[in-house]
Amino acid sequence: MRTLGSMVLLSIFMGTFILADAQTDPALLVVVPESDTSAAAATQRVSGSTVPGAKVTLNGREVRVYPTGAFGGVVDVPAGMSTLVIAATLPDGKRTEQSFILNRPLPSSPSPIDPLTIETQGMEPSQNRWLGMGDVLEVKFKGSPGFEAWFDIEGIESGIPMIEAAPATSGQASGLYVGRYAVKQTDETRDAHIAFHLKKSFFNREKAVSKAKVSILPGELPRVGETTGRHPYLNAGLGTDRLGGAKLGFLQSGIRILISGKVGNMYQVELAEGKKAWIDQDFVSLLPVGTASPQSLVGSISAIGSDTADVISVALDQRLPFVCEQTIDPLGLIIDIFGATSNTNWITRYLSAAGIKSITWTQVGAAQYRLTILSTLKQHWGYDVRYVNGSSLQITLRRPPVLAATGSPLKGLVIGVDAGHGGENNGALGSTGIKEKDMNLSITQSLDSILRARGARVVITRRSDPDVGMGARLDALLAANVHLFVSVHCNSTGLTSDPTQVRGTSTYTRYPGFQTLATALYKRMLELNLEQWGITNSFNFSLNGPTQFPNALVETAFMSNPEDEMLLLDPAFRRDAAVKIADGLEDFLHATAEK
Repeated sequence: MRTLGSMVLLSIFMGTFILADAQTDPALLVVVPESDTSAAAATQRVSGSTVPGAKVTLNGREVRVYPTGAFGGVVDVPAGMSTLVIAATLPDGKRTEQSFILNRPLPSSPSPIDPLTIETQGMEPSQNRWLGMGDVLEVKFKGSPGFEAWFDIEGIESGIPMIEAAPATSGQASGLYVGRYAVKQTDETRDAHIAFHLKKSFFNREKAVSKAKVSILPGELPRVGETTGRHPYLNAGLGTDRLGGAKLGFLQSGIRILISGKVGNMYQVELAEGKKAWIDQDFVSLLPVGTASPQSLVGSISAIGSDTADVISVALDQRLPFVCEQTIDPLGLIIDIFGATSNTNWITRYLSAAGIKSITWTQVGAAQYRLTILSTLKQHWGYDVRYVNGSSLQITLRRPPVLAATGSPLKGLVIGVDAGHGGENNGALGSTGIKEKDMNLSITQSLDSILRARGARVVITRRSDPDVGMGARLDALLAANVHLFVSVHCNSTGLTSDPTQVRGTSTYTRYPGFQTLATALYKRMLELNLEQWGITNSFNFSLNGPTQFPNALVETAFMSNPEDEMLLLDPAFRRDAAVKIADGLEDFLHATAEK
C-alpha cells in the first residue's frame, strides 16, 4: 500500500530547489494516482518520476523514462478490486515499487425479485423541490422488476400509479419505475416526503421514503425575488461540471426576478413564456408573498459618445433581468429585457455616438423586449450593461484604443494578466511533482516585465504564491479598466487518458467577439513548435466571463505530458512563452485597433 513519507528533492526551478510530497522511497515519486482510488472508467492514468536512467514498469509493462526521470502511461482497470504495481529498477540494480488498490464499481445488476427491493440510490427527486400550479413532479426509483408500483405525496395524494419503463434490449424487465403528478390549484404542502411502494402480493410489499422533500406552493408561486451580492448571474440550466453551470449572463444587485420553482439551492426564474433560467439562492432575497410581478414599459432611448465609449440609455420603471448576446456579422449586441413592454416612441442618436450604426427594438413576446444595436466597428472591444440612477439601463460600448504613433502598440495601454491558481490551489501537477501555480507565476512575471518594457501598464492578479479569489481578481481588473486581459495556465489530461499521448498549446474564450484575440495568441504560441490543441469557445471559466474587455485564457503546454513538462521546466522556454503572449497581444492590436 502507499504510505506517505518525507519530502524529496525533485528538480531545479528558476535557480532554486523545489520540493514535493513523496513516498518513503525518494527513488520513486508517484503523482497519479495520489492514493488508493475509485476508478470510474476502464483505464487509469499513471504519472510519476524516478532516477533518470531507471526502468519503470506498470503492472509488469515497461514504459518510457524521460531525461527528467518522468514516466507516464495508462493501465487497464477491471471491474471490482484490482492492484496497480509501479516498479522502478535503478541504474545500480536496486528495485523499488509502490502499489495501489483500484476499485472500479461492478456493473449494475437487476434488483432481486426476492427479497422485494426498492433501491434508494438513484431515487428521484434527489433534491428538495418547490412546485407551483401546473408543474409536473416526476419521480422514479429502481427496484425488483415486474411488479405493481405507486407513490404517495405526503399530505396531498396517495396511490399515484407508476409505470415500469420499457425493458432493455435483453428482453428482461427493467425494474425502473416512473411516475408523474401534475400540481393542482388546491394542493399545498411544505417539506413533504415521497413514499414509494412496490407490491408483489397482498402480503409481500416494500416501502421506501425519499430523503428529498417537496413543497407544493400554488398560492405562493410565482414569487418575486431581488438579486443580491457580488456578480450575480443566471444559469441556462441545472447542468454543471468542474467550471460550474453554463451561464446566460451576469446581472447586478437590485434586479427583480420572478421565481417559479426551486431545485436544491437553485431558484427557477421565469423570464418569459417558454424561457426559464436558474440562479443560486445565495444571490436572491425573497420579497413578501404578493409582491407585484416585475414589469415595466420601455420609454425613450438615447445614444451619446465620447472618445473612449458610446453610451446608450434606456428608460425603465424598475430594474428587470436581461440577457446579452454578441453578434459578429453584423457586429453588434442583442439585449433581451424580460418583463418589459415597448412604449419606445423615439430613439435619439447624437453624432458623437460614432461607434453605433443603428438601434432598433422588437417586442419579441408579451414580456420580452429586444434591443438590437449594430456597430460601425470591426471588433468587439468590450461592453457593460447595468442599471444606473435607479432603473435607467445603461449600455456602454467601448471604442478601440488609439495606438501610439511610434513603438509598440501596447504603449500606454492597461493590460490585465492573471497567473492561474496559487496558495493551496496548486493546479495541475507534472510527473516530476512541479506545480502548475509555480509555472503560471513564472511565465506571468516574465510577461509583466516584457509588457512594461513595451510601454504598457500591467495589472497582475497575483505577484506571489497566495491564492486570490476569482471575485477579487475580477474586481481588480474592472477597477483598473483594463484594455485587454490574458489568463495564463498549464494544461493537464484527465485521469483516464495516456499522458504521453496528449500534449500541445491551446487558447480559450467564452464570447465569439473575443475569439480574434484567442486566435492571435494561439498562432504565436504555435511558433514555439508546440503541438496544436485548438481554440475553444463558450468556455465557462470565471475570468472569461467579463464582457467589459477582450479576454482569453492561454494553456501554454501540458503539465501532464513528460515532453511538455520538460519544456516548462526550462526557464528559457517560460520566458519565450511570455514573449509569444506579448507578441500575440500586439498582433491583435495591429489588426483591430485604431492607428
